[in-house]
Formats: sequence, C-alpha cells, structure tokens
Amino acid sequence: MLNVEQTIKNLIGIEVTEDFKNDVICALDTTSQEVIVSKQYGRYEDYQCYENMEDSPIICMKIEDRKIVDVWE
Repeated sequence: MLNVEQTIKNLIGIEVTEDFKNDVICALDTTSQEVIVSKQYGRYEDYQCYENMEDSPIICMKIEDRKIVDVWE
C-alpha cells in the first residue's frame, strides 16, 4: 500500500530528465503495485502518479525550472 506522506517527501526536488517517469516510480518505494505516471494539462498540476488499483490515491505534482516543487494528494 502506498504511503502518501513518504511519497510526497520522496518526490520533492526530483528533476525532469529523460528518466523522469522512472524516477517518479522509484520514489513510490512503499508500493508493490504498478505505478502510472501521466502528464496533465490542467491549471495547477503538471503530472499525476498513482498505483494501478481501485481507490488508489492520486498524487499531483507541480514542476518549475525542471524540478518537482510541490506535491499533494
């Protein structure tokens, strides 16, 4: 099961590189489930990630200067 508080701490500061999606998946180290990372085109979040299972929390990420600067559920 995903530990949301620990995941948020792990995600802050990750740089957007070619391996960004894999880096985000590795930051969700408290789950054994498949992790989905997707780009968003909304006003507030730039990316979302979540476990590929029913009722999984959705973690939203804000990017500035090619780094994750804010993360929330």
